[in-house]
Amino acid sequence: MIAPIEPMYDASLSSMWGIKNFAAFGDFLLAAPRLGFAKVELNHQVRLEMLSGVDWKCCQVSSIHEPCPAVISANELKKRDLLISSPDEERRREGINSIKRSIDLANELDIGTVVVHCGQIQRDTTIEPQLRSLFETGQAGSVQYQELKNQFADLRASLAGAYLEAVEKSLVELLDYAGRFNVRLGIENRFHYLDIPTVDEMAGILDLAGPERLGFIYDVGHAHVQDRLGFSPQQAWLDRFAGRILGVHIHDVIGIQDHLAPGLGEVDFRKLAGYISPDAFRTVEIKFFNTPEQINAGMKILVEAGIVNLI
Repeated sequence: MIAPIEPMYDASLSSMWGIKNFAAFGDFLLAAPRLGFAKVELNHQVRLEMLSGVDWKCCQVSSIHEPCPAVISANELKKRDLLISSPDEERRREGINSIKRSIDLANELDIGTVVVHCGQIQRDTTIEPQLRSLFETGQAGSVQYQELKNQFADLRASLAGAYLEAVEKSLVELLDYAGRFNVRLGIENRFHYLDIPTVDEMAGILDLAGPERLGFIYDVGHAHVQDRLGFSPQQAWLDRFAGRILGVHIHDVIGIQDHLAPGLGEVDFRKLAGYISPDAFRTVEIKFFNTPEQINAGMKILVEAGIVNLI
């Protein structure tokens, strides 16, 4: 049992942490405020049946991370290419419907933002696992690593066009649907290199609508990992899109292992504080194995860094 603590933080705890730690989803909603979180983010592991009978009075919700409710799991959506990035029209429509269900839930719970993954370039490739293996064995500076990285970049560039076209087409439709309920869409930077968008692709996506309808969800750990692998400098996301940040996914990283509680890795959170507006929500997005003690210590680090405030 997690005992109530003081103080309370103006931050959310992602249900990513709670799914495997509690038999009942409602128990996670009770635990979050006991850990000092003012709100929670409902992530893509939340299945439809988990929401049945939930008393939402026990905890506020800051945001919804699609697909939530997960009628089809995020892994299955990716495996079957049922994504808004799919050039196949039938599959693309399934991806749209999945995100529409999240918008519907946001409307039902009066939540203003849905976090959106823009899909991925589908390609059966072993290049990224090879790069990650080389990185983890200290060979990121090798000729082999650089050659593989260049090959991977060329492959992505040759394939991206049709997938980006599908993403933009899908987002125009989703923006129209979300606008009916006054729900904003937040586009997240992603963990894998074949995921959409890159830094340059994000610029084109954000041009689809103004900040009152469409914005950027800055995932600290994903940006750090892509930087370490040599693809997108994490500073580029902040320099170009800080003014469009709707929310932040906060977690620490060791090497290229992410979703650790702040303080357990190598992210310098102090450098982030000046880029995040007071209106942006802060979600601590960590995996189930992080202990309550590690979470408590991490929140103190975020307060000292000026990212999270006491309320």
